[in-house]
Amino acid sequence: MTGDMPREEETGDMDLDAALRALIGRVDPMPPAVGRYAVAAFAFHDSGEDFADLEWDSLTDDGALTRGPDDTRMLVFGAAGSGGVQVHLGVTRVAGGFEVDGLVEPAGHTEAVLLHDGGTVRRPIDGEGRFDADLPLVRSVRLRLRGAVSPPIVTAWVAVG
Repeated sequence: MTGDMPREEETGDMDLDAALRALIGRVDPMPPAVGRYAVAAFAFHDSGEDFADLEWDSLTDDGALTRGPDDTRMLVFGAAGSGGVQVHLGVTRVAGGFEVDGLVEPAGHTEAVLLHDGGTVRRPIDGEGRFDADLPLVRSVRLRLRGAVSPPIVTAWVAVG
């Protein structure tokens, strides 16, 4: 029966662990949004999708030079999946929302699904890997690519509004 019961030193470690968790919970509690993101990230882990992390954001690059309008934000995600897929997004604020121009490299995916806090927009991806979409005025957006030989690719949520 001793195999089922923790040893005395293990019990002390568990008590210390519980006490530390309780102290941290009182001193620096986790914001509810972080808990939701953690649960979503854990659920994503088993979803069969490849994750394309944000690699570059013109909003945070002081030296970024763009030839487009000042209100266009450029984002680069990737490299994801076995093919090293990269996604380039241009997000332009317009009256009533956003215009999104995307490029998937290498080409091969057939559908871009833009998830946002108000719903979903589905757009076809052409043979060169390009797509565009109009979004309402939203706070954040996430992209899911479908239709390739590889598993679907999904990006992180990005605050845009």
